[in-house]
Amino acid sequence: MNLLEAFKLEQWDAKKELIGRHEVLTFDHVTPRETVKCVAWAAGDDRIFHMSASNSFSEELAETILEQLEATDLSSLQPGKIKVVSANFQPSSKFETVVIAPPEIQLFGHLSEKLRVKIYVVAPAFKSEFNDGSSAKEWRQQIGRKDGWRVYVYRWNRVEKTAPSWE
Repeated sequence: MNLLEAFKLEQWDAKKELIGRHEVLTFDHVTPRETVKCVAWAAGDDRIFHMSASNSFSEELAETILEQLEATDLSSLQPGKIKVVSANFQPSSKFETVVIAPPEIQLFGHLSEKLRVKIYVVAPAFKSEFNDGSSAKEWRQQIGRKDGWRVYVYRWNRVEKTAPSWE
């Protein structure tokens, strides 16, 4: 059984879907406040990538991210380190990079340890939001900041911050 099949067994509501020419698994987390659209896909036999968007999913943006990752040398991923890749997004998107966060950011507590250590989180980002080579701890600090500079990676409709703001 490959990793994506194993993921589907544990994330039972995931269904196969095509985004552009890419076969992925999709599922939604629905709460009264928001719907988070989640996309998971495999790269080789040893990595699963996951991206999600809260009330702001764009299939066009998702396809661009998938294309960018396909063109990225994944052997350059380092354990515990964030990878920031320049990207060419459509003019309708203001994002400039794709950020890849390592399994060490410790999400997906509902999944088995076998899968958790293989899942990388991927998100569109602005150049100012993340630094290539930062640690998983620095990722968590950036998305959890309380000083008005928090990065909401799951909001694909966000704008780049030029001053502190509390959304």
